[in-house]
Amino acid sequence: MALVRGGWLWRQSSILRRWKRNWFALWLDGTLGYYHDETAQDEEDRVLIHFNVRDIKVGQECHDVQPPEGRSRDGLLTVNLREGSRLHLCAETRDDAMYASTARIRTTTRWCPPTRTRPLTSAATMGHLMQALV
Repeated sequence: MALVRGGWLWRQSSILRRWKRNWFALWLDGTLGYYHDETAQDEEDRVLIHFNVRDIKVGQECHDVQPPEGRSRDGLLTVNLREGSRLHLCAETRDDAMYASTARIRTTTRWCPPTRTRPLTSAATMGHLMQALV
């Protein structure tokens, strides 16, 4: 499977709410996986973006989460999943987060499953994820 974008983000664990740094990879099939390192061999979890992501909050919109120590609130990304869970992420720098919050992708056609005529996720949502993985 082809890699679209990969990079380091902080991720808040779902149980202990501790921040840890993970390598995130956005694959051509619209899957977002996160790993222990950039080899992408030891996958911790994966999200199928166009089916599972309801919306994404960026920066100051992330009211219910505190960023990792030493990081700005402007770097936060909250990925709200359809089943009700959330994935809290934080970009390495404020500039990365600002870039993510204003980014748009040109097309979402590659993210459409063959049986659908349009994606379930907006271009803005995909843009936030893709650009956050700088």
